[in-house]
Amino acid sequence: MLFDPSLSSILALQKTTPPVLAAEPGVGESLESRFMNALANTSAEFEAKRGDIVSAATNFDPTSAESAIALQMRLADYGVGVSMVATAARKTVGAVEALLR
Repeated sequence: MLFDPSLSSILALQKTTPPVLAAEPGVGESLESRFMNALANTSAEFEAKRGDIVSAATNFDPTSAESAIALQMRLADYGVGVSMVATAARKTVGAVEALLR
């Protein structure tokens, strides 16, 4: 087995994960503001996906099986994502209500 000289450098011994800096987004924010930011970002992503699905449905070729399957997959992914977010929101509200009691 040959020894790789690059492994002995100090740089090779450093962690591969970047350090958490105070200037990074989310650091020092309250849990409420983090949740609201995440909810706003998720809402914007779902709105963009919905717009993409609407445009794909208007350009849908009913004679193409590949087109139908692709549209069905996009709709299924969107539906699962919306259900997941709704469940997470419901559970979050339940947890907050339980803490406030």
